[in-house]
Amino acid sequence: MVDSFINKQKSKLNGYNVSQCLRMFGVSDSGYYAWKGRKEDIFGKQAEKKADRDAIKELMRRIIIARNGVVPGKRTFRVELFRRFGRTVNTKKIAALMAEMNIQAQMPHKDAYKHQASHNHVCAAPVNAVNQNFFIAPRRVILSDITYLYYGEYRTTFYLCVFRDAYTRENLGWSIGRYMSLKLVEEAYRDMMSGHAGELAEVMRTNEVYVHHDQGSQYLATSFTELLHDDGFVQSVSARGNSQDNAPMESFFGRLKTAILDMVAMCRDFTSARQLVDGYLKAYNSEHYQYDLAGLTPEEFYQYATTGVYPLDNYFGVPASIMMTGGDLKKVRRRYADEEAAARREASQKHREEKRLVDPEKVILRDQRLLKSVIDKWKDKEMTASNQITKMQAVLEKAKSALQFIKSLTEDKRSELKEPLAWRKYTELSYVFIMNELF
Repeated sequence: MVDSFINKQKSKLNGYNVSQCLRMFGVSDSGYYAWKGRKEDIFGKQAEKKADRDAIKELMRRIIIARNGVVPGKRTFRVELFRRFGRTVNTKKIAALMAEMNIQAQMPHKDAYKHQASHNHVCAAPVNAVNQNFFIAPRRVILSDITYLYYGEYRTTFYLCVFRDAYTRENLGWSIGRYMSLKLVEEAYRDMMSGHAGELAEVMRTNEVYVHHDQGSQYLATSFTELLHDDGFVQSVSARGNSQDNAPMESFFGRLKTAILDMVAMCRDFTSARQLVDGYLKAYNSEHYQYDLAGLTPEEFYQYATTGVYPLDNYFGVPASIMMTGGDLKKVRRRYADEEAAARREASQKHREEKRLVDPEKVILRDQRLLKSVIDKWKDKEMTASNQITKMQAVLEKAKSALQFIKSLTEDKRSELKEPLAWRKYTELSYVFIMNELF
């Protein structure tokens, strides 16, 4: 309305100027020109920005499709956008676009069957040789664990065993079966050796290679222990009840279930469920770019870590030639991480030792207080029960008297009492109101 009035005045010989028109309508000059600029920019910068955001959204949609429907987080989106499409987008913008698209990164599921089968005696378990020093070098620490998944209408359970390089995060071998058995572990181990025996043997020439796992009975079976020993591995076992001793493996299974558990549940049979999980593990090694692996896949990072040759010419727009090498960066980060981990382990060990030692007198005094507390509770219950019994016995006597009263009534009076409200007329039947208080 204001704009059309101004245009009419401009066409007149002695019409009002723009400022006069705006004052007539109570509109500020800055507000009018800002509105006019926005109006004229419909096909300008704003349209370009919207088109760019829409283009990024389309690329994000294609990433989700490429990851078989798994919605990654903002950091993973950032890596995927650069590696797949050469687009550099900051995480704040990605988070805003995710909100506009109404998508959220998938969250982990709790592992309900974790540690069902465990070793029976901690004193007979092998030592924890790794001691949370997971990130030594490629193929130095091999982590393993078993997790469950389910499929179909009846949530039929099946199991996955994986052997995984802690340093490169590459899944070296795995097995999928209906039972959480020794056979499942041995098949996964053989799968690892069939594809990576040469790499592992090369490392064994100069260093020890650890196979680390929890106290599951499958891993501590004599046949599997001998198999590891014969192949030259050092067996390492987590402490009971300490998930941090195998934290990278626990984290991976959490991410796996976040990504595909709901999809696996939609499978109609075991064959399709197994195929889906197998496909995800293969894609994880070769297609999942990871922020913490310098934007590489696990397979690429292994090649980079062992050769020192970075597979890209630039990293998020910065030439690789002006950056420190990934190996140097990894060493610096690992040194600080190892120092922090060592301090945590020392503090944790000290805390466990302090917690394990006890003062005999304090223990006995604590037990006495506990026993007295329990006795007092039972005494209170005994007194309450005694009072309740006394009340109920008194009501029982009134009920007996009420029965005698009923028997003494005439037939007409007894017929009248078939109506419950009529009981209120007779004090001899008042015990029913006490019954309400008791029950």
